[in-house]
Amino acid sequence: MRKKITLLLLIIISVTFITKLNAQSSEKEITTEFFRVFESEPMKAMDYAFSTNKWMERNIDGIESLKTKFKDILPLIGDYYGYEMITEKSVGKDLKLISYMLKYDRQPLRFTFVLYKPNDKWQVQNLNWDVDIDDELEESAKLNQN
Repeated sequence: MRKKITLLLLIIISVTFITKLNAQSSEKEITTEFFRVFESEPMKAMDYAFSTNKWMERNIDGIESLKTKFKDILPLIGDYYGYEMITEKSVGKDLKLISYMLKYDRQPLRFTFVLYKPNDKWQVQNLNWDVDIDDELEESAKLNQN
């Protein structure tokens, strides 16, 4: 009986420890893992990002649409060469927007993450990508001419 109780306690402690390891302690862990997976499997990287938020399973159509549009543009933009952070903004300490430029042969893309920490772990609240990064650069240059 004592061995069973000891085994049960070990299992409970192990499960608790593993659960804590899976909880992202910083928003950077999510984006780092996203881009690690993205290098070889962009669609799986998007799946990973959305898997951090249990509420995203209600938006399957939106997620699939985002992935399909990205999959359609991939053959048109060439090889992927990496990424760099463009900006990071926050509202309080538990809501952040982090924007990255992804470097491709033809043109850069922008990926924007909205990350939220409602309690003790970070999650992807929203993820978008677009190709309008150069338009915004031109607009910012016009604003700085004054």
